[in-house]
Amino acid sequence: MEKQEAKVILDQAIALARGAEIEVMLGGGKDALTRFANNEITQNVEERRYLLSVRIVQGKRTGRATGNDLSEKGIARLIERAAEATRHQPEIPDLLPLPGPQSYRKVDALDKETESLGADARAREVGKAVARCREAGLEGAGIYEVRAGTIGDYGEIGPLAIANSRGLFAYHLGTSAEFLISALDGMASGWAGYESHSAGGVDGSALSRRAVEKATRSRGPKAWEPGRYTVVLEPAAVADLLQDMSWISFGALLVQEGRSFLSGKIGQKVMGENITLSDDPFHPLHRGSPFDAEGMPTVPTTIIERGVAKGAVYDRQTAAKDGRESTGHGLPVPNTYGPIARHLVLEGGKGGMEDLIRRVDRGLLVTRVWYTNVVDPKTVTLTGMTRDGLFAIEKGKVTHGVRNFRFNQNVVEMLNQVEAMSAQEAAGGVVCPGLLVHGFQMSSATEF
Repeated sequence: MEKQEAKVILDQAIALARGAEIEVMLGGGKDALTRFANNEITQNVEERRYLLSVRIVQGKRTGRATGNDLSEKGIARLIERAAEATRHQPEIPDLLPLPGPQSYRKVDALDKETESLGADARAREVGKAVARCREAGLEGAGIYEVRAGTIGDYGEIGPLAIANSRGLFAYHLGTSAEFLISALDGMASGWAGYESHSAGGVDGSALSRRAVEKATRSRGPKAWEPGRYTVVLEPAAVADLLQDMSWISFGALLVQEGRSFLSGKIGQKVMGENITLSDDPFHPLHRGSPFDAEGMPTVPTTIIERGVAKGAVYDRQTAAKDGRESTGHGLPVPNTYGPIARHLVLEGGKGGMEDLIRRVDRGLLVTRVWYTNVVDPKTVTLTGMTRDGLFAIEKGKVTHGVRNFRFNQNVVEMLNQVEAMSAQEAAGGVVCPGLLVHGFQMSSATEF
């Protein structure tokens, strides 16, 4: 949906509110997905959908209603429902009035070729990937997905455009492309992935080659004893751990309520000096939205700088409590979760994964992890399992597959034990490098 079309819908909603204090958020777009398994395409779908979310503010009360009928009657019904919800809500003592107009930094996030990429183009790349799996006697499975707009994972929809009765208007349109492949042979598996704002870098054959190589090496894995190991974590594994860490640590509300490991430690050294972690939608590997769900400009925010805790990300409510400005990381109001960091960036090195592997005398190479869960949010202790390629590293070389482990790891401690990093890449919604880490806790072995 183009900017002017979105603005017409939002302006219409504000006019229908007849002077009420109103915020209107429009989200959605196009999502096209090709799914494959057993070396053949099993699903090809494309959806185009939009949601309109209306919030009414009456003094210290606010209520929201959301729907997908963008006709005048549909919008009027949403306003009525939001007004009714507002009347029945309890007062929120620290509820803020709606903000006025804001200025936004432009993000070059729309790739026209990705926006128009069709099923035939996706099928060609899937065909290349499947052909390589067949040649190796393996089964290929995965997805090739492209999006234009703000339909996210699991159908989540964020703000494409937002406006309010105080004159605020914001609009951002971006594209994304993701190609994920698993190569399978019984218990053996390998994985590779690509994600970007542009599908131009998708190479089904090259991605399949990486997955096939890992799956082939995974055959006949040897059992290693649980314990603390030197590990090389590929970017996909690092991203998973950082995402979980972010959700329970980097929002200002978590810090204010003492639930984050950052609570009481701002200005103190909490990680190794080689760790600098920020939230930055303008990073060229992110190209995310320049505003949040309150319409506030998103400001690049340093969370950890050379190991020192610098601060959290803020929405308007938490910023007011600390006498600060919002950093533009708010969720739709009302919410009880507080702000979240949406565009994590961990600074990295310059080499590849091979450079990290060469530095290890004896350890493990971890392709990625799954089933990660929080054991202790205050210390950021997570548990999960390795998958799709766990390998022994001996005297600087990958030698054989290893049976998967369950890990139980304090992530803050892990980021105090980083010896070296690879170059950054986009993985799992994060921009991060691979890491060479000492003392990673593999707590128990699996049967595969």
